[in-house]
Amino acid sequence: MTYAAVIAAVASAHEMDPGAMGVLPDDAPLYKWPDKPMGWALKVHLALTLFAYIVLLPAGFVMEMASNKHQSLVQLGGALVGFLGIVFGWVHGHIDNPYARYGWFAVSMLLVHTALNLFLTLGILKRSSRAQCMYRTLGGLQVLFAYIGMVIGIITYLNLCSQGHLGQCISHFARGSALLMGAMFILVAMRLFGAIVVELRRPIEFYISVIMITVGLIGTFTEHNFFQSSGTDEWSHKDLQHTLIGVSWFAGGLLGLLMTWHSHPRYRTPVPAIIFIATGISMIIHQQDLAMSSRTHFMFGASLVCLGVSFICEITLLASGFVKDREQPAPFQYLPVFFMCASGLFLMGSNRDMVLFLINSQVDVGTYSLLLLSLCFVTMFYFNALVDFYFALAGPPEPKYRPLDDCEVSGRHSHSSQTSTLHSEQDLSSANLA
Repeated sequence: MTYAAVIAAVASAHEMDPGAMGVLPDDAPLYKWPDKPMGWALKVHLALTLFAYIVLLPAGFVMEMASNKHQSLVQLGGALVGFLGIVFGWVHGHIDNPYARYGWFAVSMLLVHTALNLFLTLGILKRSSRAQCMYRTLGGLQVLFAYIGMVIGIITYLNLCSQGHLGQCISHFARGSALLMGAMFILVAMRLFGAIVVELRRPIEFYISVIMITVGLIGTFTEHNFFQSSGTDEWSHKDLQHTLIGVSWFAGGLLGLLMTWHSHPRYRTPVPAIIFIATGISMIIHQQDLAMSSRTHFMFGASLVCLGVSFICEITLLASGFVKDREQPAPFQYLPVFFMCASGLFLMGSNRDMVLFLINSQVDVGTYSLLLLSLCFVTMFYFNALVDFYFALAGPPEPKYRPLDDCEVSGRHSHSSQTSTLHSEQDLSSANLA
């Protein structure tokens, strides 16, 4: 809903002719900014839940991973603030919608997480490895629960995914979320484990292939409105193209998974990058029935092409040994993360209902693209801040690839020069004897 509020704020600065966007469908007027203003209870709900799920609960999780003694208090504070925020959302009066029903799930997870915290802190439950793992897992999942709640909140408040296009809506949001989460996984792994991420035991493309298989399965079975289809709906060129993209991602993901199953983290494969480039080109030349939709798909395709090219450049530079002595990731390694994050946001933002909302709100594709890129920067800033907070509590990680100091370098140079001199003297003596 905060995301939607920003769209409404920038909409007043642009005058756009909806007729220039193409022939709008009959349900286009339904996708607009709600006529009823946001009440005080909903505003308090937004403030409290965002503070709890974006600041307190993730901070408590990071403190738990760093074995900080104050993490239990931070987690209890985050659970209390989050519970109050959810209650204020119910006070708003709309308790029979997907977002309100998701609130019950969020409350139950908060109660389980808080109960584990109290049992472990008070010594009621023995601090075993299994209980500790369960507590940390729930703490990390709170970030995922917060993200899911934000997405469902935006969909509910803007009345998206409600007019017979549920499958297409699920496809865009699920696949975009998978790309976004994959980008943040790579970012955190590189920051924690170094440029080659040896601790993951497999190349980055192995995990990207898993994401591609998941995204491919979702795209294959949702783009033709699988969830609400009567079985007699005709296939359009959009259904065919998007479904075959899902098939290609599934097949390419299987190939990437096989090629990296037993590989060292340094031995990367270009298969996912090739799939990204091919899909990006397909999206760039893809035509929709609305000009605005074609433009948003173009931005998604361009970000995918940039993602694939940056991955190939990264693989090439890593294979050349350019980063073998680096403790932290090289600067160019953040480019694939950024473009993967941007691809996920552009994919989520190019679904049919959202495009109609943009047209009715008179937001052009340039403003919308800048907004999504800003969200990408904010997302990367947030996860980098969490990693920096962990380093501040637990200390920086041990270097995985220790660079040679000056003494060792000079020693090696002197040793190599002595060896070359000895070989030259031996060759000269051999020539004299001959």
